[in-house]
Amino acid sequence: MSWNFIPRPFRREADAPSSANAETTSTPHAASTANDSTIAEARQNTLFLARQAIFDATEKVRAFQLLVRQTGMTPEAAPASAEAAARLIVNTLNTFGAAEAMGDRLALVTLPGQALDSDIVELLPKAKFILEYPAAYLASAQEEARCAQLLKQGFNLAYTCQSGGNELSNVAGVANYVVYDLAQQNLQDIAKLDRAVKPHGLQRLVRNVNTRSDFDACKAFNFDLYQGNFFAKPETLANNRVDPGRVRVMDIFNLVMNKADVAQIEDAFKHDVALCYSLLCYINSVGIGLQYKVSSIKNAVMLLGYEFLWRWLSLLIYAGIDLSAAQRVLLNTAIIRGRLTELLGQMKLPEKEANSLFVVGVFSLLDALMGIPIEQALARLNLPQEIGQAISKREGKFAPYFDLALAFESNNLVRAERLCAELEIDLSAASRAHVAAIEWAGMIAK
Repeated sequence: MSWNFIPRPFRREADAPSSANAETTSTPHAASTANDSTIAEARQNTLFLARQAIFDATEKVRAFQLLVRQTGMTPEAAPASAEAAARLIVNTLNTFGAAEAMGDRLALVTLPGQALDSDIVELLPKAKFILEYPAAYLASAQEEARCAQLLKQGFNLAYTCQSGGNELSNVAGVANYVVYDLAQQNLQDIAKLDRAVKPHGLQRLVRNVNTRSDFDACKAFNFDLYQGNFFAKPETLANNRVDPGRVRVMDIFNLVMNKADVAQIEDAFKHDVALCYSLLCYINSVGIGLQYKVSSIKNAVMLLGYEFLWRWLSLLIYAGIDLSAAQRVLLNTAIIRGRLTELLGQMKLPEKEANSLFVVGVFSLLDALMGIPIEQALARLNLPQEIGQAISKREGKFAPYFDLALAFESNNLVRAERLCAELEIDLSAASRAHVAAIEWAGMIAK
């Protein structure tokens, strides 16, 4: 199997605070005013953290770009100085535990304006971060000296290449990464710029590689790193046959979701030796924390209960799929979606309903991961109507929570603010839940 899924016990998380501590109460006739008030209040001091994977040519994740934003940060309300901008970024990354959320991968952080001048950036762990600065920063010998100083201290610096010219002649002295952007330049122009950079031995990253054809075209020039959404969807989706082992997992998932008799679930497991083995390994894992060994399928089913069992099975459906490195990132995205949607639901919904939101997020990428249309994938799963509606139609009472998770995923801050106001969820708590979901997904993959 491609992944060894041994999830930690699922519970309502303390690291994603309930909005009960920060709700804005409102009366029905003043709902619109309350929503506007909630947004205005949230804008004053709420931070927002998003990330996007950076791949190498083999589609393995080598780093993540982290984007830090503060709500209401319009040009007029942006930090008044480079020092303030640097402080905002460093404090946010430290507060959110961003380095821990990245695991063993580097985090690329884009610094605005002259923020690199601030000593505050030196508080970031140099082994964990790549500091990206705009080309306009190198306006004088003073800035070049600052970059050389940081490189000598062991910091990773990324130069955003926006045009050709003399500034590339000494690029090795001011950075060890160079960033190109397909959204700003065409590939042929980037290739011309790269001819001046490549001999210096820097790591060369191309951003906004959003289609498979873009990725293939860029690979022809042997860039080192690629960032974008090219991995997010397969080129074609066929009505492929689902393999028998996965069908068995789906059938048992349906039994558990419908709370079938324990004997019936036990019998279904016993038709598949590999599933029996996986279940017993899971129930006896360190993460479950039992003080004794469980040796029977019946006891394992009874001890786990319906909720733990269907959660475990929902992840096991993906196990064994021959995933590319990029698809593994997609699977990680699905797990983050599931966990975040669940944590958001826990802030407002009864526990039973909130727990169902995990399935909404996890199964939202079934089509891309299994290579079949979403309708075909969902048809095999006898999901409750509200779950199926949220996944396939983005409708029903679960849909807004799923949409909010997607807003965080895509860094759509305006939409996140609006949905938080509509759901009466504190935006800061939702943002912390996003980071908690990223960390949780990282543990699941280990």
